[in-house]
Amino acid sequence: MAAMSDFALSPATLPDLPGIAKVSTAAMIESRHTMSYWMFPPDNENAIYEWRLNGITNTFNNISYCIYTKLVDTKVGKIVAFALWEAPHPPETEEEKAKKEQEKKENGDKDDKLPKGTKAQLLHDFDAETERMRAKYVDREKDYILRAIATLPEYQGKGCASKLLQSGLKKIDAEGAKTWLEATPQGQSLYAKFGWKVVDEIIFDLEKYGCGEWVQRTTVMNRKAQM
Repeated sequence: MAAMSDFALSPATLPDLPGIAKVSTAAMIESRHTMSYWMFPPDNENAIYEWRLNGITNTFNNISYCIYTKLVDTKVGKIVAFALWEAPHPPETEEEKAKKEQEKKENGDKDDKLPKGTKAQLLHDFDAETERMRAKYVDREKDYILRAIATLPEYQGKGCASKLLQSGLKKIDAEGAKTWLEATPQGQSLYAKFGWKVVDEIIFDLEKYGCGEWVQRTTVMNRKAQM
């Protein structure tokens, strides 16, 4: 069993993105407590990976305020966990908004690029509700958002997520900034240990989307800087 001394933390670079996409995909299809588990087809892992890699690469290359951090098991040279933080940033200019709209028109309907079998309406509805919550609570010019954190299933329970959180929060606390995230029921207790508190909840009745009798609860959590 690897000790915490066998793990190395560092900012991700472009060659790391396939490894990060593998972690994201593996963690996503593992637990029914993540919304992604219900959105994507369980028998199409390769397609999910390619879609994830494309999105991660686009974020890495085009959104300067999004920061990927990787955790590597140095004994095997493999990325086993990552975190994605959204740093404070100025609001979009009208020119930037117009450019995005033009790109949407040029690229056409992105749904045809989703893995076959994806519940696209659930994906769109959840993204819209998440963004509504962020618009309600987050001051994006001052606050940080933990947009994603994931660990390979075989490395879960070894302190990987805690190591990533400690590293990110050290810098954020030094700035005196607030931090926001959306937590699954599984992750909520870990975040509470680091000082996050529940402020709201996103509730989805997944029976409406053909997922059977399942209600997915996602908690919106806020953390003040620990000085």
